[in-house]
Amino acid sequence: MSFIPVSKSEMHALGWDQPDIILISGDAYVDHPAFGTAIIARVLQAHGFRIGIIDMPDWRDPGSIARLGKPRLFFAISSGNVDSMIARYTAFKRFRSDDPYVPGGKAGKKPDRAVLVYCNLVKQMYNDVPLVLGGIEASMRRMPHYDFWDDRVRRSILLDARADSLVYGMGEKAIVELAHRFNHNQSIGDIPGTVCIHNLQPDEGIELPPEEDILKERDSFLRLYRLFYKNQDKTLCMSLNSRWWVQNPPVFVSEKELDEIYELPFRREPHPSYKEPIPAFEMIKHSITAHRGCMSGCSFCSLSLHQGKRITSRSKASVLREVAKITNLKEFKGHISDIGGPSANMYGAKCLNPDVCHRISCIYPSRCRHLETNSTSWLDLLDLAQNVPGVKRVTVGSGLRYDLLMEEPDSRNLLKRLLTRHISGQLKIAPEHTSKRVLTAMRKKPLVPLQAFVKMFRELTKELGKEQYPLPYLMSCHPGSDDRDMHEMKKEILKGFGFVPHQVQAFIPLPMTLSSVIYFTGKDPITQKEYIVKRDAKARRRQHQIFFNRGKRKRKK
Repeated sequence: MSFIPVSKSEMHALGWDQPDIILISGDAYVDHPAFGTAIIARVLQAHGFRIGIIDMPDWRDPGSIARLGKPRLFFAISSGNVDSMIARYTAFKRFRSDDPYVPGGKAGKKPDRAVLVYCNLVKQMYNDVPLVLGGIEASMRRMPHYDFWDDRVRRSILLDARADSLVYGMGEKAIVELAHRFNHNQSIGDIPGTVCIHNLQPDEGIELPPEEDILKERDSFLRLYRLFYKNQDKTLCMSLNSRWWVQNPPVFVSEKELDEIYELPFRREPHPSYKEPIPAFEMIKHSITAHRGCMSGCSFCSLSLHQGKRITSRSKASVLREVAKITNLKEFKGHISDIGGPSANMYGAKCLNPDVCHRISCIYPSRCRHLETNSTSWLDLLDLAQNVPGVKRVTVGSGLRYDLLMEEPDSRNLLKRLLTRHISGQLKIAPEHTSKRVLTAMRKKPLVPLQAFVKMFRELTKELGKEQYPLPYLMSCHPGSDDRDMHEMKKEILKGFGFVPHQVQAFIPLPMTLSSVIYFTGKDPITQKEYIVKRDAKARRRQHQIFFNRGKRKRKK
């Protein structure tokens, strides 16, 4: 299977005069199922559409958008695998020194607010071609949201981009339906998994506060997010004075559909035009996505908002077929670096009553009685993959929800199985914090104490005679956290783990997350609880640095 065309010469080699759809991405084109542009391109191709890709367009040159000419149906625009503001700036609003999604990892290939910039470039060249937005930047800015970089509430990106439709979440089914409707000149306003602008108010749906009030009133902004989080599965509508913003209900894929997506004919390598390696690809080239979704619902994280809280797992047979394909790659040396997802051991998890559930999280403030987890099935999959001819080792590269594992029957033997065969020295876990107040703001109450897991981990590694370590990911500057909390966390982590980890990230208020709402308003829209918030840049930096300070040295006499 050839690459998706990125130039007119590649397009003409296939006998095409014009593509049906052109995908624009701020990232390099890597034909691998870990990259969203590649997935959307291959899915549309499988449905019979001619697809072209414009990768990393020069935002200073409108002509860079004309690389493939004019598409027959529409342009589909994404910033890439990461929101462009996250890709360009640190938590302290300084320029990042690299971008792992471009050749050589060089910073500066993407503009600020890439989706808006690319849309403006298209309109300069082809003002009559429909625009469809997608990817994480569009998905997480689909409604009015607090923007950390502007320090204000911004409108839906659909309005600022003047686009025809926005696909939110994991958009394979929605983009295919859009393509078919554009192809047949049909209405696109009611497609699940999309946001559109309507001239009339929908007959059904949850009415959100008017946009005019949301943009200027704190209480309306809080009410918006209270309604949104409690009604994500419904049609939502919002007045724009003379028009209506409408979000159609989300769409999910089945196990069979997920298998089909990940078994499309990806080449599993970057486009050959690149002369330098792409760091993000090098990290994941021999990894496999086994499931989608995250049932944790942590307030600072965009995963459940983008992928949904419902877990959809691939069949074992599909994953093993992908493993077998990887073994045929020339550069494969026998190591599958990951078989996982947002939290690796959520593979196989199920809700026994999914159609009537309105909880934001399946495990906060307590574990739902309808949640069924199955770490045994996940470990069986790892063992089966490791027994595929040509595979020497399968390890877990994605994080582990350690408290879910500890709640499983026979958790000690499950952890022992994992440590015996599938760890490369370290196991990523994400306690995030130790303060009860901060964890409440994060909506992340551990089901089992962290110390209990660390104790079991150490006992088992000693029993196995292995030098392995749990690697905790922690967070500073989250709403609810003050300097005292950071000092206490440092003490507890040092006492429990024996070292101070470097994996401490400063909180960034990601658009549409509950934490961003709390950061902006000082109040949780769901519980109405108020929190202290450190907004001053110096105070945030000081709090973050607490974890790395070794104390003042005594002066020599």
